[in-house]
Amino acid sequence: MQTARNLLYSAWKKLIAAYLLSATAGLIGGTLLIRLAGLPPEHIFEASTKRLSYALPLFEAGSRYGLDLGILLFLWNLTGALTTISFLYTAAWFDPDRLDSSPRGLRKIFCGRKKMKLLCHLPGCAKIEAEPLRRLFVWLMAPMLGMMLLGIESGLLVSTTTFISGSFLAAVVSLLPHGLVEISTFALAGAVPFSAHLRIRETAQHNLTQTVFQKLEAHRKAMPSQRMIWIVVAGLLLSGLVEAHITPYLMRLI
Repeated sequence: MQTARNLLYSAWKKLIAAYLLSATAGLIGGTLLIRLAGLPPEHIFEASTKRLSYALPLFEAGSRYGLDLGILLFLWNLTGALTTISFLYTAAWFDPDRLDSSPRGLRKIFCGRKKMKLLCHLPGCAKIEAEPLRRLFVWLMAPMLGMMLLGIESGLLVSTTTFISGSFLAAVVSLLPHGLVEISTFALAGAVPFSAHLRIRETAQHNLTQTVFQKLEAHRKAMPSQRMIWIVVAGLLLSGLVEAHITPYLMRLI
């Protein structure tokens, strides 16, 4: 049986690979949309960065109070990373045999009885019969979906910035210096719950509900969560400072 640390490393590698493949697809897709479909790169750029626009009011408010942009980026990214890590600890709320435990309301929502048909199309879900187990399966798969979305956004960002600025180098430099640390760190945060997905995947597909939750609990206890959190904090702090101060400096040199 693989240990929690081995599964964590395996999950991290899979998430990094998913990001790189999705970024490549986004880069090719963005280029084709501009060259062949004739879509304005500015429109694609705006769509690919739409999610980031929700953070702008917070950054502006923080700047008015004299907070460093690097710290604001760090806090924004850390919130997302810690939320992702928490998926491992909220996964127990999908256990249908513990609906009377706290928090009752959330457990009832998480377990649900209505079949979410869209979930059946995700890899591995079709074999799972119990709805709470299917939802758990997808819940722990969420980091993979998130890294794929992030990869597509990054690929689109590079392709559109290349056309807008006229320089592929400028597009890469706008993302790479802080992205190397940031993406690796996000993948590590995602690997915490995704490693649990790898642990329970086969058992869930055999519909062994209680065995799934027993494995999930054992995996949670074996996970070096405190160390992971400190690594994530350090990585995102470094990437935030690089994005705020080093990336703009490099862009001015191009």
